[in-house]
Amino acid sequence: MAPSLGPRRGCVAIASLPLLAVTAPIVALRRNAAVRRRGERLPVILSRASFGELARVRCELDVPGGRLAEIAEALSGVVAEAAATLALTVGCVGIVPGEEPVLVALAPQRDLVAGRVRWALTAGDAHRFPQLWLALPPGTYLAQVVDPYAPFSAGEGVILGLLRQGRVAHALLTEVFPGPVSVRIVLSLYASRPFLRTLFSMARNELGVIPGWSAAR
Repeated sequence: MAPSLGPRRGCVAIASLPLLAVTAPIVALRRNAAVRRRGERLPVILSRASFGELARVRCELDVPGGRLAEIAEALSGVVAEAAATLALTVGCVGIVPGEEPVLVALAPQRDLVAGRVRWALTAGDAHRFPQLWLALPPGTYLAQVVDPYAPFSAGEGVILGLLRQGRVAHALLTEVFPGPVSVRIVLSLYASRPFLRTLFSMARNELGVIPGWSAAR
């Protein structure tokens, strides 16, 4: 006669109870956290300016400290996707007041660009400074556009001058301002009007899936 499996089934069921008792609260906490995030408003303030054939869109986000990694990941993905679409070398200019700029040139590969942008948005105090991202025309080297041996200021006039001279195709300035409970991220995109509209539409589509995302037009 085959042995009865009833007791063994009972043992398995009893042994699984402690595991359920531990995992159920964890699952519930994660579900509740996701619900809270969906209801947590992430305000986005947009402003626009025109400079003849060129235009600027500025995006300001007030990011809760606990969501910085999430938002930085999303923003880095958008920048990386734009870089891959342009297929132009990306010049990264780290702007340190009164000092020589930190210059890095990247191939327009999603993983390279996304990693650099994510680092720039989440860097600690010692490495936190504004970054100017430049789409370099073919055959143009970053050191030809920005003097590596002289302090560099990314004022609006300077950025517009680089664009008007044809030394760069498009430019993005990223700035991070940490506060007691939140982090303010400011992104200023400069480009020709038609291309700016294309990039802006792509960015809105990508970022619209973030829980709590809202924009003030």
